[in-house]
Amino acid sequence: MLSLSCVENECEAKGITLVIHPTIRQAVRGFEESFSLGAACFLRGESDGLFFLPLEEGYARLRFTKRWSAAGHPILRVDGASPEDLPKIRAALTAGRF
Repeated sequence: MLSLSCVENECEAKGITLVIHPTIRQAVRGFEESFSLGAACFLRGESDGLFFLPLEEGYARLRFTKRWSAAGHPILRVDGASPEDLPKIRAALTAGRF
């Protein structure tokens, strides 16, 4: 079974740092296999970098992006695709709706 640690290991093997908000990390726990597949596809250039995180009431869109740190190190960053996505995830976690 694929997990978030698989994504971290793949990133590490490629010299990439995975940057993911703790709230998103917690929310992804129940969907690690599909999240891992999405991240792997994005790293291979096979997807647009969007992941739809299921919530009890709809979904939140997460976006994978490749960036560079100020020191020049590659980063795989995972953020909400829009400003309202992180608050939706946080509210769902707080209400126990996962």
